[in-house]
Amino acid sequence: MNIVIASGIFPPDIGGPANFVPRIAQWLMQRGHRVQVVCWSDQLDHDDRCYGFQVHRISRRQLLAVRFCQTVHRLYQLGKSADIFFANTLDLEVRLAATLARKPEVHKVVGDRAWEVARRRGWFTGTIDDYQQAEGKGLKNWRIRALNALRNFSLARSSARGAMPSHCIITPSHYLARIVRHWLHQSADIPARIDVIYNSTQLTPSTTPIEIPAYLGPTVTTICRLVPWKGVDTLIEAIAQLPEIQLLVVGDGPDRAALEQQVSQQALGDRVHFLGQVPKSQIHSILNASDVFVLNSTYEGLPHVVLESMAAKVPVIATDVGGTGEVVKNNQTGLLIPAHDNTALIAALTQLLRSPEQRKQLTANAHALIAAQFSEERCFMDYEKMLATLSAHSQAPSTALPTSAEP
Repeated sequence: MNIVIASGIFPPDIGGPANFVPRIAQWLMQRGHRVQVVCWSDQLDHDDRCYGFQVHRISRRQLLAVRFCQTVHRLYQLGKSADIFFANTLDLEVRLAATLARKPEVHKVVGDRAWEVARRRGWFTGTIDDYQQAEGKGLKNWRIRALNALRNFSLARSSARGAMPSHCIITPSHYLARIVRHWLHQSADIPARIDVIYNSTQLTPSTTPIEIPAYLGPTVTTICRLVPWKGVDTLIEAIAQLPEIQLLVVGDGPDRAALEQQVSQQALGDRVHFLGQVPKSQIHSILNASDVFVLNSTYEGLPHVVLESMAAKVPVIATDVGGTGEVVKNNQTGLLIPAHDNTALIAALTQLLRSPEQRKQLTANAHALIAAQFSEERCFMDYEKMLATLSAHSQAPSTALPTSAEP
C-alpha cells in the first residue's frame, strides 16, 4: 500500500500521539508499504533521514488559514498517487484532501478537541462527559456549536448515507468509541463504522540516562501535559501532606507557571521538581527511578503513559476516567481511584509505598497484561489489517462494510 499519514504533532514534539506516528510508519515500511507523513512542526529544518520515510513539515508558526491551506494542498498532491489516508489528528484537512483525491481515509480519534478548546478558553468549565450531555441538550454558545460542527463534519463522511464504504474511525478505547458514536448520531442518520484498537507500548524500552534530583525517600512521578484536566495541582496538594515523598513532574504546558507558583507558595521546592519536556528515550530512565507513577487526570482516552509505566514495571495509581479503567484494573494491574478525590489519592500512595509486596504483584500483573493485549506488534497488525481492508474496499464501492457493534 501507498499510505499518507497526517499528524498535527510529530517529533521533536513529545507525547504518546507524537511518537505513535514514526513508530507505526517505520513498522509499515518494514512490512513493505510506502509511507509519507505530513505534519505540523516548529522545526522545518529537522533532520528526518533517520526515519526511513519522507516527512513533509508544515510550519506551525504560520497563520492558521495559511497552514490549513498548505496542509490540504500537500495532502491532496500526495494523495493522488496514494492508496489511503490515515489521519492522526488533522481530521478536517484529511477529510477535504481525501474527498478531492477520491481516496479512502482512516481517522484515529484520541479525544474531544472541541471540548479541549472550549475548556482552555473558558467557554465551558465542566468535564468531557458533562460536555457531551450539554451538547445533546443544545449548547447556546455559538463558538462551541461551531467547534462541534467542524469536529462532526471532519468525521461524518464515515457515516453519511451513500458514502464510500471505505472510511473508518478508530478509537483507542471503548469509552471514546461511545463518545464518537454520539457525535455522529447528531449529524448523520446511520451509525458510523467505528473500531477500537488499543494503544500500545514497547515491552523492552530503550533508556538514555538523565539526571534526577537526589532524594532519600520515595519518588512519585507524573507525566502529562500541564493543562487543567490533568490534575497536577491537586496532586501537588496531596504531596504536601506526605512529607516523605518527592514528586517529579514531567511535561510542559500553559499551566506550568501557575503550578510552579503553587509549589513556591507551599514551600515544596525541595520535594517537587519540574523536569519540563523530556525526550522519549529518557522517559524510561525516569520511570525506572520512580517508586510509583500517578495519573491524576479528569479526562483520558487511553493514556500511553500508563502503558509505558506498566511496561517499565512501575506501579500505577490512576483516576477512573475515560478509557483508563480498560487497562488499570483496581487491585489487579494498579490502583484506580475516583477523580477529584485527594483523600483517596493520599490513601493509595500511602498503601503502595508501605507495601513492597503489593507493588511487586501489581507490576507483574500489569506487565503480563501489556504483553498479552497492548504490545506494539498486535496494535500495528490491527492497523495494517484495517488499512488494507479499506484500501481494497475502495476498489469495490458497492460493497458495504458492517457497522461495528456497541461493546
